[in-house]
Amino acid sequence: MSNLNGDSTVAGVTAVVGVNTSPAPGGNGGWFESAEGEGVRGWSKNPNHGGVVGVNTGGGNGGYFESADGEGVRGWSKNPNHGGVVGVNTGGGNGGYFESADGEGVRGWSKNPNHGGVVGVNSAGGDAGFFEGHVNVTGNLTVRGDIFLTGADYAEAMTTTDAAVEPGVVVVVGADGEIHPCERDYDTAVAGIVSGAGGVRPAIVLDRHDNSAHVALMGKVWCAADAEAAPIRPGDLLTTSATTGHCRRVTEPERAFGAVIGKALTPLTSGRGLVRVFVSPR
Repeated sequence: MSNLNGDSTVAGVTAVVGVNTSPAPGGNGGWFESAEGEGVRGWSKNPNHGGVVGVNTGGGNGGYFESADGEGVRGWSKNPNHGGVVGVNTGGGNGGYFESADGEGVRGWSKNPNHGGVVGVNSAGGDAGFFEGHVNVTGNLTVRGDIFLTGADYAEAMTTTDAAVEPGVVVVVGADGEIHPCERDYDTAVAGIVSGAGGVRPAIVLDRHDNSAHVALMGKVWCAADAEAAPIRPGDLLTTSATTGHCRRVTEPERAFGAVIGKALTPLTSGRGLVRVFVSPR
């Protein structure tokens, strides 16, 4: 037998209403408990209304659910056009918020090969998804639009244990197979320029591994340069310098074969400094 039964035949009038007007905060408007069945079950035959609706106008939660063993909330729908759980926020906040101390914050799966386990849609032109932290993909990644990378070059991780190998340094391949800063003019053992100088990170790095530096294969990088032998002008070919780890302008083309590292994009009229270099396949 029910402890409480409410019936209403008047439109707009709720069958059961619980109100707590006590000045002491924290009282319940209604409280339901069951030893074996549902604590509360609500259903509606009107497609425009929910079976259970919680509203809080005082800044708290519209609903709060907690379970010691099972799901805190489970929602399902038999209509293919509706979600099992839908969150809507018209005040500028999150439509849904999920947090987990140990497991996944959100897990979604689908048994239909034509649908994603998790789908994000933004119809206003913003991001459909935002991730803060690393993203790990174990399968294929299909992109039907463009990929925008904030870095400026395409680099390869090359092995080195030389502490002098830093971003912007011109490096050569040593007898030990590792890269080291260059030390002579027109060195055909040149590997290239270490990416990352001037605050510009590489866009793509191949073969990342420990004890390595990222050497630019293609793109734009900042490079340590020495203009003492000759001023560097935009468009000049650059090669290794006798100044450790620096590039210089090519003034003897016959010696530059196999030793060119790229073309200057910015000038350096005298002394030492950084120049922007366009690195292209050689």
